[in-house]
Amino acid sequence: MAELHAFRSQDELERGLSASLVRMLGRTDAALCLADDVTGTLQLRLALGDTCPIRSRQRVRAEDWPLPAAQRLPIQFRSHVLGELWIGAAVDDATQAHLEELLVHYGTALVNLTLNAESRQATEDYCASLQALEEGIVLFQEEDPAAVTARLLSLASNMVQATAGALYVLHEVGKADSGLRLEQALGMPDSLLASFRGVDGCLWPDVLLDKPAHLAMRAPDGAEAMQSGDGAMAMLDPECVPRILQSLIVLPLRYHGVQAGVCLLFNPLLDATQPRDFLGRLQTFGQLAAAVLHRLSLEAMSANSASIAQEIALAETIQKRLLPSGPPSTDEYEFAWSTIAAKSIGGDYLDLVTSDLGDIYVVIADASGHGINSALLMSSFRANYRGNAAWMEPNELAASLNVEVVNEVGPTGMFITAALLRMERETRRLSVCSAGHNPTMIWRAKTSTVECLNSNGPPLGFVAGAEFDNSETVLNPGDVVLLFTDGITEACDDNLDMFGEDRLQALLCAHATDTAKQLLDALRADLAAFTGRERYEDDVSMMVIRVC
Repeated sequence: MAELHAFRSQDELERGLSASLVRMLGRTDAALCLADDVTGTLQLRLALGDTCPIRSRQRVRAEDWPLPAAQRLPIQFRSHVLGELWIGAAVDDATQAHLEELLVHYGTALVNLTLNAESRQATEDYCASLQALEEGIVLFQEEDPAAVTARLLSLASNMVQATAGALYVLHEVGKADSGLRLEQALGMPDSLLASFRGVDGCLWPDVLLDKPAHLAMRAPDGAEAMQSGDGAMAMLDPECVPRILQSLIVLPLRYHGVQAGVCLLFNPLLDATQPRDFLGRLQTFGQLAAAVLHRLSLEAMSANSASIAQEIALAETIQKRLLPSGPPSTDEYEFAWSTIAAKSIGGDYLDLVTSDLGDIYVVIADASGHGINSALLMSSFRANYRGNAAWMEPNELAASLNVEVVNEVGPTGMFITAALLRMERETRRLSVCSAGHNPTMIWRAKTSTVECLNSNGPPLGFVAGAEFDNSETVLNPGDVVLLFTDGITEACDDNLDMFGEDRLQALLCAHATDTAKQLLDALRADLAAFTGRERYEDDVSMMVIRVC
């Protein structure tokens, strides 16, 4: 039995096992079946005896040869079942014990052969990787993308002494559906490459991205054939293949699941009967090339991201400067405000405008979503608001702004909610028009209660020609007006509980006698404590107006 461990291949091992089984079983029928890890079926490896019923089959099932369980001996390595030995007749206990011991040795030898083969393959791949790395290390030192791709194609062509080559790179490295572009061509005009088309209308060479590295050859009789069996040379339509093209190496460029492109090497000096070593070496080189191309792509993305980040930082600075620089000069009201963007730039807006008559116009608005799109929409809204606020009643202003927003958002589905206020200086009369916005909260000093002025019109941009109404009230000394966006009330804690309007009202009541800034600071502090953070999922804006 020890001799089983000396064999160097699975075929030799099975011949040795067959001889041992014949010595033990004589002319008794028997079958050795091994499990296929890929299909999960049993594969017939040995059939002994003159009348073995499954001799001609390769894939077998237990029902193909009904036998008692005692005549099916498992082949195991530790806890792994490798297959079974089926015996056509019952054997005595001593023979069965010998058979079981033989199968233990066979299973161990089989596993060792597999591990040795994997080790040899790993060693070969490692050596190929080292060689490819030595030839391609210059690619990592080159910063010019055009020089990198040209050097890559030249190295690949020299490795197999190809007469021509072409390097196609994905428009977005890592995204196979982004399409290929011809990056470099060597020894073949671009016009000829452009004339190549795939069989059955397939897009060539995009269809080669998922193929393994392989050698495609023209058959001696002039028909097209490919060694891997796809039926056409590299999936090329035979009618567009020039006679001079006799063979073609397809080398997809990918590593660790990242696809970068495909390299095509035309008419290589490669032995078609033994291409494995060359292809293994090329495939390793293809992995290296994919890594280099991926690096170039990431560097380009990083440079682009840095540029975008710089532009966003500038936009953030500009947006902050669009906020009121200070409160209006008035003895009747005290103001405090704050806005916190969910991202660097946001879609909330608040402002204060004083008319020539001394009346103060206030707005707080929230564009749907947050980020660049919302910020762009709100910038346009600000310009329209500032140009008309001091000359129109809040409801008239809302109708005018709605026309502009409807025109600007078009079919995008975006909209703006807004609360528009006019505050008379001497009479302290307050007019409010809310276009789908959160309620305007008013804490009354006389009763220590909170009034809510709710929305009296749809969001801006929802309906063309929408009409809006005003809510009128008179403010008294000590009263406090609170304006806010839904980023506050919809902010969540770790349990996904929302901050809510009731909590906001309670805080307003608790701090209503403080200064406007103290009340604002208390609201911000409680929101941060509730959520456990200081930047939120949505833009957060609030304004406190205290009547003096």
